[in-house]
Amino acid sequence: LGFLSDRIGRRPALLLGLLTNSVAGMCSSLPIFAPSFVSLTMWRFVAGVGIGATVPPLFTLASDGAQKRLEACASFWMVGSIFVSSLAWCLFQLDPMHELPIWRVFAATCALPSLLGAWMVYNYVPESPRFYLAAEKCDYELAAKSCNQMAMLLNVHLDHEKESTLLGAAFDHRAVHPLTKDELFSHHQENAANSFNSSENAHSPTNRAKMNQTINSSVDSLRKLYSSQLLPRTTLPLQLLWFCLSFATYGITTWINTLFVEIQLENVYFNSFLFALSSLPGNIVSMVYSDRYGRKKMLIGSLIGVSGICNNSIAGSRQENDGQSNTSMQTFVIVLCACAFQAFGTISWNTIDIITAEMFPTNVRSAGMGVCTATGRLGGILSQCINAKLIVDGSGSGAAWILVVASISLLFGAGMPLVLDRDMTMEELRDDAIEDSTDCCCSRKRKDHLSDEETD
Repeated sequence: LGFLSDRIGRRPALLLGLLTNSVAGMCSSLPIFAPSFVSLTMWRFVAGVGIGATVPPLFTLASDGAQKRLEACASFWMVGSIFVSSLAWCLFQLDPMHELPIWRVFAATCALPSLLGAWMVYNYVPESPRFYLAAEKCDYELAAKSCNQMAMLLNVHLDHEKESTLLGAAFDHRAVHPLTKDELFSHHQENAANSFNSSENAHSPTNRAKMNQTINSSVDSLRKLYSSQLLPRTTLPLQLLWFCLSFATYGITTWINTLFVEIQLENVYFNSFLFALSSLPGNIVSMVYSDRYGRKKMLIGSLIGVSGICNNSIAGSRQENDGQSNTSMQTFVIVLCACAFQAFGTISWNTIDIITAEMFPTNVRSAGMGVCTATGRLGGILSQCINAKLIVDGSGSGAAWILVVASISLLFGAGMPLVLDRDMTMEELRDDAIEDSTDCCCSRKRKDHLSDEETD
């Protein structure tokens, strides 16, 4: 849905993903819809599609509207992880023998946050003004309406009798005149004949024409993502980053309880809760220092940190496999390394989410985010196959080999930020992926559609 988000809008695509996840998750919890393992797997697959569909439009919408708030948006992954682990810890302790279908209650409860999120997005989140002003869908009227909605959400009083508008320094006033499409058009000094699309004059295409437009738009976005302007310094490095980080972190987090059981930590629910809670330091560090030190430095440092923790954990894992007694100190060190791994991994994930949303131009931002997240999913799937093979055929040293493979993957990914085009920390977002040579001079002089001060 990353490509679809660039076509129909960030907000509709986000709503579609949230509702898909919620409905499929609820269906997987009901015996009438999921009476067998096959049907349960099908519904969980659809729920996973919904989860994957929310990531590109979510971070694209956040970067379009409030670039300076991306760290806070990314940090809420931790809230969901703590919620799920706490819920599992409480519910499954009620039936330690697993005689009751408590897992259905767990699945239904996990589907509720997506439904709540869809309701909040529908009622409180307007569409991105940048989307309305992007190439081939320039609509000043809807963009102005979206800006006015954002202003009202920020408690800015819109007074029709005021002469000052939302644009420029006048935005600092608490009472301003609502922004109009003519003022927005004049502010950007666009060619009215070529750029201005009035909704009154727009023709309603047929469903077949809409489908063809969507397919053509997706193909065009794909062509831009893998063009010579974006492929070597943006698309390819980011895809490799997502693959390496997903391969390492999903490969370990999925098997973390197996690794804990090997060192006699049997309470898997407490282990999951502790692992999720360790994201808190990583979120704090990323929110405080991401803008100060830059995305590239944060990403490189966190990836090297995670890789170093993996190497330190190998020694403890090998001691266990060599038959040495499991002392309390050894267990504490291994758990501490696991929590530190999660903390540094959280910094990496927060930073890579932000840097991906910032690096791609507006008209392919959601598509680029979708391509990168899909690449990350492939890395996560591949890691399950490889790590399962290492656990089965590792002759007792499977945990150590998992850490070795993850460390190598992270070190390779740590070099990718050096290849990226530039660090977009606190910079204006780009709107055009590829500038035609005839329009190059005009487009370079033109100001970005909405600055962070105007959207904030």
